[in-house]
Amino acid sequence: MTEGLVIVVSILLAFGIEAAWAEYSETREAHRLLNSIREDVRATQTEIAFSQSQNEELADRARHLLSSLADPGSEEAVREALQSLGSIFITSGWDPVTHTYDEAVNSGRLRLIENESLRLALTRYNAGVEEVHAIHGSAETQYYGQLEPFMVEHTVYSELAAEWWRGALVEAPFETDYEALATSRELWNLVTLRLEIEVAMQSRLERMDALSTEVLGLLNEELGPGAS
Repeated sequence: MTEGLVIVVSILLAFGIEAAWAEYSETREAHRLLNSIREDVRATQTEIAFSQSQNEELADRARHLLSSLADPGSEEAVREALQSLGSIFITSGWDPVTHTYDEAVNSGRLRLIENESLRLALTRYNAGVEEVHAIHGSAETQYYGQLEPFMVEHTVYSELAAEWWRGALVEAPFETDYEALATSRELWNLVTLRLEIEVAMQSRLERMDALSTEVLGLLNEELGPGAS
């Protein structure tokens, strides 16, 4: 009887140790996952700040050009404004860091995050990342589909491109007609559309900034003291 009891207790103890070890291992894995996601979010916050700075600069240039075209003043002022055209229609990058979250979704490791509020916040955060991708895609579509063909047809692009790019461009076999550009309805529409895209981008980036702050706060709470 005693021997049988010892065997039963030993088996139960073994199962208990195995279960405790499995729980410990899963807790450690969840902790590593949360730490990795936090590092990704922090890296993306840097990207958000850079994109906001670039976005504000592009929007300000577009507003300045539209203002110059609406109230031209001197011919030289219009020419100077138009020569900044290429710096308005540059394609900017959007490179958020989401590979840890994406891998967790694809592998099923997202189940390790038991905090429902954190999981919902991460879902909103990554939806925000995709929204910014979509706006960025609109800007690229406008650049390659509308602006670049217009510039090639109507301007000496090397005069109007962003300064760091001018040396790599081939001179056009004609001169830019600044007077015609200043009254071009097509150009006005292109700049207006670009400004609308940048305003939409500003809104999405502000939302991303708020979402990333929310997610980091929840991650720090989940990871405990000394997390921040």
